[in-house]
Amino acid sequence: MTPSKRSSLFLFTSSALLALPAIASDNPGAHQHGHAELQAALDGNQIDLIFTSPAYNLLGFEHRPRTDDQKALITETTEWLERTPLINTPDASCTVASVEVYQEAGGDSDDHHDHDNHDHDSHGHNDHKAEHGHDEHEHEHEHEHEHSEGYTHSDFEVTQILNCTGLASAETLITPLTERFPEIEHLAVEWVWSGGQGSTRLEHTERSFSLTGQ
Repeated sequence: MTPSKRSSLFLFTSSALLALPAIASDNPGAHQHGHAELQAALDGNQIDLIFTSPAYNLLGFEHRPRTDDQKALITETTEWLERTPLINTPDASCTVASVEVYQEAGGDSDDHHDHDNHDHDSHGHNDHKAEHGHDEHEHEHEHEHEHSEGYTHSDFEVTQILNCTGLASAETLITPLTERFPEIEHLAVEWVWSGGQGSTRLEHTERSFSLTGQ
């Protein structure tokens, strides 16, 4: 995808989400490990969404990859985000029509991957498991090491346009994000649809949210 096409997709998705209010309690724009945001606009059988998260939530680190395993993890995570609908109906009727995954990596470089109208496998495997029981001292040491080398915070931003044949009749939607990425402790979800707008916060392992708030 060319830069102009990338900008068009981002602007199209962003404009569809402008009606969404910010969740002040989650302080959008702040880089906070354990927290991520998912915004969605529903129209007919289409969902336009933006997902933003600190890279740590998805990778377990934010510095540039230093090992082959870390490079492979970035590739694996990016490919999962590209092919997996980040919102789906209970009967899994959503497919990815357009997607962009952008990572601000290591403070002075970035990678982004784009695909349009490809056939996507919506059945991603939970082959990436973050360790909740990791040593807290090791966690702190990792951050000290990153800052000592001049790295800044790193974030993922994903935009998707989904086609969902069962969307019109769905009042409950599902996201695979909290199960796929255990480091996401709180996922702030906002949406706008024909019935109005709403928001909720999903805790770790919670997958579904009701559009009607019931």
